[in-house]
Amino acid sequence: MRKNHNILIVSPHKVALTETFINSHIERLDANKFYLYGYDLNYRDGNDKSLADFYKDKPNFFSRFKSLLPHYLYYKLEQHRKRQNSNENLISRYIRENKIDLVLAEYGIAGSYIAPICKVLNIPLLVHFHGYDASRYDILESYKTGYQLMFQTAQRIIVVSKAMAKALESLGCPKNKLVLNTYGPHPDFTKTTVNYGSNYLISVGRQTFKKAPYLLLLAFKKVIGQNPELRLKIIGDGELYGITKNMIKSLGLEKQVFLLGGLERPEIIKQMKTAFVFVQHSIVAHNGDSEGTPVGIIEAMAAGLPVVSTKHAGIPDVVKHKNTGYLVEENDVNEMAKYMLDLSRDRDLVEQMGQRGKEFINSNFTMDGHIETLNSTINDILVNT
Repeated sequence: MRKNHNILIVSPHKVALTETFINSHIERLDANKFYLYGYDLNYRDGNDKSLADFYKDKPNFFSRFKSLLPHYLYYKLEQHRKRQNSNENLISRYIRENKIDLVLAEYGIAGSYIAPICKVLNIPLLVHFHGYDASRYDILESYKTGYQLMFQTAQRIIVVSKAMAKALESLGCPKNKLVLNTYGPHPDFTKTTVNYGSNYLISVGRQTFKKAPYLLLLAFKKVIGQNPELRLKIIGDGELYGITKNMIKSLGLEKQVFLLGGLERPEIIKQMKTAFVFVQHSIVAHNGDSEGTPVGIIEAMAAGLPVVSTKHAGIPDVVKHKNTGYLVEENDVNEMAKYMLDLSRDRDLVEQMGQRGKEFINSNFTMDGHIETLNSTINDILVNT
């Protein structure tokens, strides 16, 4: 792909701290990148300036001659101007003026919004699904029609796990349009050395229903009953942060569990260096929300930590049971507690699993490989469109 290609990246919300994968796309794709975010085509740029405000700053030709035009003519011209300033027309204008060659929609929602525009302008569309956009019941119902048009319009649909590919196929996405491209960890994690002799377990991820931090705490409570020397660090914020904090107190774990909130990558790596195992109890949430393939697990494995998690979504794609960690059924806190205890009692096994996991990630799920696949997919679309 030539760097003089212009790619517009759109997402439904401004890129969050935890969305390292989208940030890497913005930073590393081999093209001239433009970035907009917003729901229902009500876009803002990376500086939070709306397209409506952006084009408002540009002079309106007819407004200069308002006093010279008949009232009825000026009224009709104003009506025309308002239509031109609709969200659909503003984004169409933005695409044309910036000579956009391809649109990359981050999340299926963003793809459903912009698919009709791409179809009218005959602009290639690539949609990257990430997790909730392929699983949440309300999203799938609300965007049912939009997804069908998107599946027809898009040249390719990127998924991050085999389970997600099957889910989108069941929704009507043509199999030949699907591209499996799991995330890769930031290279800094691969350079990390962890402490296999420590007593710290660690969990990194947003405090959301699909990551079920409360189930992790219930499992850890059982662990502490048999090995009171162990400690747990939980990194991440989100809607369940307050509940997690209260549950730690109600379970009497204030001295054993440390709730650290959201942290930047360097601090996450610093905390990982103190741990001997990574733990996460992902489940299908009450609203259907599911993981893609959790970046936190990939990053932990890249650092050399064995993983205790669940047989959920794309996790079995990267964690091999009894080889690089242990996987339990969703909601099985007893089995999760057992495996955490097993690892705490066998540090040779911890190191063996951790090193096998590190080698597996370095061989199969690098960030360079992820970006290369994305660049190759974009190049293929541009060459064949």
